[in-house]
Amino acid sequence: MSEENIVKINEVITHYFNTNPSVDWIPVKEIMPALIEAGIFKKDNKKGLPMRKVLRKLDLESELAKIPSVHAERRSDTIYWYLVRAGKKYEPKELISPVTKKEQNLLAIQNSDEYYLVNLCDELLQQKASRKHTFDTLVGNLHKRGKGRTKLPLDAYYEDLKLVLEFFRKNKATDELDEKEKARRAQIKYYKELKKKAVLTKKLRLIEINYALFENDANKLIRNAENDRLVLKDVLKDFVQNQKLQ
Repeated sequence: MSEENIVKINEVITHYFNTNPSVDWIPVKEIMPALIEAGIFKKDNKKGLPMRKVLRKLDLESELAKIPSVHAERRSDTIYWYLVRAGKKYEPKELISPVTKKEQNLLAIQNSDEYYLVNLCDELLQQKASRKHTFDTLVGNLHKRGKGRTKLPLDAYYEDLKLVLEFFRKNKATDELDEKEKARRAQIKYYKELKKKAVLTKKLRLIEINYALFENDANKLIRNAENDRLVLKDVLKDFVQNQKLQ
């Protein structure tokens, strides 16, 4: 990017804030139409990528100061670029999480109702389940390109007990489902049957546990651990009793 174009970029940014007095900061992608109109870029792609490339290069060369309005919100896995009015400060509308997307996904799994119930099952059965266990012979349909199949995970598998647990929440019946949702539900039902057949073929015991057995609030478990243990103890009574005899 030439020095002349850097000057033009600053002029466009200044003009933007002058004509939008109520705006103190914007994501870089929002300035792209004005930059294209000014002839600095020919077109936009990926929501501001041309400008982000310029900023990344300046950042690597420690020359971000050439565009004084730029604010770099640095995360552990990426940088989010903003433009801030002179004399103002960038203030995010939401607090930025310090954890990565991978860590966020892991936290979501660990906070899920399924994870919570499997923990209780581990306690009652005195064994640790293999979570999201897969078998080579239990696979879904061919991918769209006709190559490869995804292994279908089982919620919890206790190898020594030859026991598989599957948790489910019954869908509310409705006549107003769109075609996409109907197809999704049909696929879930189909895969559910595949799992049953695979478990039966391997001579394993399958127990399906409905979340409705537990105290719920808006489709989320209330998590009364004492009561939840009693429910699971009854559901798993054949295996809990066997554990006591050992």
